Amino acid sequence: MKPILLLFTILAISFSSLSQEKQLDSLINLASNMKLDTNKILLMNNIAWDYKYTLPKKTKQLVEDIILQSKKIQFNSGTAQAYKTLGVLMDEAGNIPKSIQYYEIAIQYYKKLKDEMGIAKSEANIGILYRDMRRNKEAIEKFKSSNAIFISHDFYPGQLIIYQNLSICYGAIGKKDSALIFIKQAVKIMNDLGFEDPNVYGNYANIYLSTKNYPKAIEYYNKALQLKGDNHGEFTWIDNLGLAYFYQGQNEKALPYFLKSIANAPNIYTANTMATHRHLADVYYHLKEYQKAYQTQFQYIEIRDSIFSLENSKQLSELTKKYETEKKQIQITSLTAQRKAQDKQIKSEQRQKYFFAGGLIIFAVLGIFLFRLLRQKSKANKIILEQRNTLEHKNQEILASITYAKRLQDAILPAKDYWRNAFPESFVLYKPKDIVAGDFYWMEQVNNVNGDELLFFAAADCTGHGVPGAMVSVVCCNALNRSVLEFGLIDPGQILDKSRELVIATFEKSSENVMDGMDISLCCLNKNTLELNWAGANNPLWYNPKGTDELIEIKPNKQPIGSYMELKAFTTHSIILEKGTSIYLFTDGYADQFGGRDGKKFKYKQFKESILSNSKIDMSQQKENLTKTFERWKGDFEQVDDVCVIGIQV
Repeated sequence: MKPILLLFTILAISFSSLSQEKQLDSLINLASNMKLDTNKILLMNNIAWDYKYTLPKKTKQLVEDIILQSKKIQFNSGTAQAYKTLGVLMDEAGNIPKSIQYYEIAIQYYKKLKDEMGIAKSEANIGILYRDMRRNKEAIEKFKSSNAIFISHDFYPGQLIIYQNLSICYGAIGKKDSALIFIKQAVKIMNDLGFEDPNVYGNYANIYLSTKNYPKAIEYYNKALQLKGDNHGEFTWIDNLGLAYFYQGQNEKALPYFLKSIANAPNIYTANTMATHRHLADVYYHLKEYQKAYQTQFQYIEIRDSIFSLENSKQLSELTKKYETEKKQIQITSLTAQRKAQDKQIKSEQRQKYFFAGGLIIFAVLGIFLFRLLRQKSKANKIILEQRNTLEHKNQEILASITYAKRLQDAILPAKDYWRNAFPESFVLYKPKDIVAGDFYWMEQVNNVNGDELLFFAAADCTGHGVPGAMVSVVCCNALNRSVLEFGLIDPGQILDKSRELVIATFEKSSENVMDGMDISLCCLNKNTLELNWAGANNPLWYNPKGTDELIEIKPNKQPIGSYMELKAFTTHSIILEKGTSIYLFTDGYADQFGGRDGKKFKYKQFKESILSNSKIDMSQQKENLTKTFERWKGDFEQVDDVCVIGIQV
């Protein structure tokens, strides 16, 4: 055993009778009296690592001190370990961006040291954070790069963790075959190591549940729970075990598992506890215990509202408050600068008059006064220049804030690879008027009861543009996600009905009479049958059947997603497409653009002619030609609205 580790072990035993906080204080005091060298840094890092979960605040202070001292003696290994501990602390505190930042810094130090295992473990941790954020493709890249190092070093425990996480990520993006391959590799590693990992069995069971192999799912959930103990907070496995019975129509067997899952869940509302209450309500309903079903459904609604509505309100409130505060601050600063400049100018003019009158009497005094006047003017100009710089700095800060808001809004848009994999022959022409936009495009993938893959996609136009439009787009995008993923709707008309209900419910919480919402064109394409279901709110659907020169239009319902005088159910239209047919969805920004020789609107007739004239060429070239046409028409005119046009060839 290394001397520093032996010392730490002896100290830990010596302080075992003290409370956690007193133990940590005592160990820090002992370390602080040591000579600053690598042994001291190693000891402090070991102390921080041992107390990172039990006393996170004090541990964070200790780690920050370690980084300062370790950098002082240029001990890169100690600095890397300290940043890695900071990554864990930020993860536990829920600050995922900071956690990733600290892991990345740790990786830079490990690269200086050529410590491949340090790099791999940190990248694996980043991968887990990406997985938790549902950025599964980025997580997969991190897992694969770290696993290559684990394999080269024969580090089997690391490979076991990676294969499990790769299985989870591929399952989350619907690639069940890949998920099965990686969980089998995890089982092989587990068997080679000669022990049983309950998490492997639990993940295996999740795959069986998603592929409807319910007996196997039940077998593996039971294996996982027997190893872990079903009273150790594994409430999601217990809930899924209940689902496996419920999906087979065995409601009485499912009931106790849902009850146990709720009993074992943490005392805070999460998406998992919300789902379990919904499952329990379904079981009570099928058992004809309608009173209990009603009560449980009511609890589910309370949990759902507390999770989603509060989160939306908080996001909107924070964005609005920040935008309005910075806007008012600029106005105040600008007015103050103008007033000061005017006051200076008035005083300066008065002095000039006095000096001129005095100059008629005493010429010498005039020279003195002129000198003072010039100096004061110089100071006034300097003040005005400083105020102008302050205004420019404020403008830059607001621009930086809005640019960051764009990064947040980009996160709700489908990733380019995700879109390209779903629609190889397609284009998205997306031109926000400002840095952030009220327009957005959206996509989601689910499977129906027959196992067919359904692709949902839409072009949406929210009220306004810029920051206000972007804030509305967050609410509307969340409503679409909930309608499909939470409520399980696949009919476009019903999805728009539910989205409208959720948007209105969100804005009703405001004391203001908010009439914001969105226009949208929403499709659901069955990849196996090429059946297209569509519904629209104010925005139509155009499609060009293969081999024809016509652009067929399906008209939308003339009502928005939001408050309206007379709310009607949205209509779903169904058509069977021939392979090679092209579909076009769009918002009003392209057709409403002013330009040309007379400064008139482009209009839909000309827009339709532009699409038809390009319909025989590939989608990427169509996008390029439509973009050139738009820019030529706009010329020197200002862009009047956000632009979103989607073209897809099936």
